[in-house]
Amino acid sequence: MRVMRKAAGAAIAALLMGMLFTCAPINQDRAQTALAEGRFDDAVNDVTAALEHDPSNLQLKNLAAQIFTQRGVKYYKGGQMLAAANDFRQAIGYDPTYAPAYDYLGMLSFQQHNWEDAVNFGDKAAGLEGKPDPDYVNAARKEILKVRSGGFRPYRVPPLAPNRPPGAY
Repeated sequence: MRVMRKAAGAAIAALLMGMLFTCAPINQDRAQTALAEGRFDDAVNDVTAALEHDPSNLQLKNLAAQIFTQRGVKYYKGGQMLAAANDFRQAIGYDPTYAPAYDYLGMLSFQQHNWEDAVNFGDKAAGLEGKPDPDYVNAARKEILKVRSGGFRPYRVPPLAPNRPPGAY
């Protein structure tokens, strides 16, 4: 009797484990469908559920990076920069080699005049893709040089003469 209970318990455990691992492909398929249809929140929920069942699956991690990046692009285009940055960072958390997320973080940093991060993220994206630096990286480098040189001075203001009132040059 005791042997039968152990065998039944082992069979149930094996069945449950099998069911858990079959959930990941189902959720992955649903996530891919939702992504293709532009339902990014549903895609995030499905890929997150799939990763709970199979956290070391590199394909799922890459899919998560794609989904979070695409949702981030939607936020970016809608002017929701904090949400966009959060999603781009999530994408990198899932797949540290996913270049598009770095590129968007670089563009976001450039728009916010955060020149150092724009260069760092842009360089990372270009390096991962094997491409030259994007234009915004070169522009950010020029801005860094301006800051380091003490700023940009388009004209020289002469010193005040001792007997002249201000504005009388």
